[in-house]
Amino acid sequence: MHKQALMLAAVLIFAAANSTSAWAGWGCAYNSNGGVGRVWVVDTEEHARAGALQNCTNSELKDCRIISCRANVNSCYSAWKIAPLSGGIGVQN
Repeated sequence: MHKQALMLAAVLIFAAANSTSAWAGWGCAYNSNGGVGRVWVVDTEEHARAGALQNCTNSELKDCRIISCRANVNSCYSAWKIAPLSGGIGVQN
């Protein structure tokens, strides 16, 4: 019983930590020789910028640069609004 209570407490703490960061998420978009990429639901602008550039360089892309960063980017849909696909293609509701 004691192990179950500890496990439940750990799960609740994890869920609470993840849900609070989602309300204040930062997102950034980057451009590179391979196209555009995005990160979202990051705790700070600094971490969002670092994460976006890391994703770009880890993918072995070149000419990585941040296009834009915004607060309250709490979903993939919100991240696409930072830098939509070119050519008229976008996210549908």
